[in-house]
Amino acid sequence: MLGTDAVAHVWTNNADGSPQVSVVWVIAHGDEILFGTDADSEKAKNLRRDNRIILSIEDVERNERGYQRHLVIRGRAALEPGPNPELMDRLANKYTSLKRHPLAMRDAPSAVVVRITVERLSGVGPWIDESATASALETAAAN
Repeated sequence: MLGTDAVAHVWTNNADGSPQVSVVWVIAHGDEILFGTDADSEKAKNLRRDNRIILSIEDVERNERGYQRHLVIRGRAALEPGPNPELMDRLANKYTSLKRHPLAMRDAPSAVVVRITVERLSGVGPWIDESATASALETAAAN
């Protein structure tokens, strides 16, 4: 999923505990998942206060039971200051086939890179042991 052009929905926690949701372009880099944002965005403000983050990425395919494949990633985020034109250009190329990111954030001094360390994966797809999930659902339905 991270290798496709499917966008990620990012959940962070507002100060009052309510969710804040944004759509972002993401890319895998080693064991981390990266995206860029403005340091003054709500998601960046929220992550400075509480680094817990959830990403949800939906696939276009359905599994044999008809469930929409999707990946949910829970983790912790770290903010890296400064613009990262190379990352922004890689994201632009992945999502739009452009060689250069078209937005001012590419070089903006207020840009930050969000680095996510994955703590848990869930969802529906080959990245999840669906037989274990099916067994758990059957057990729960029987009780």
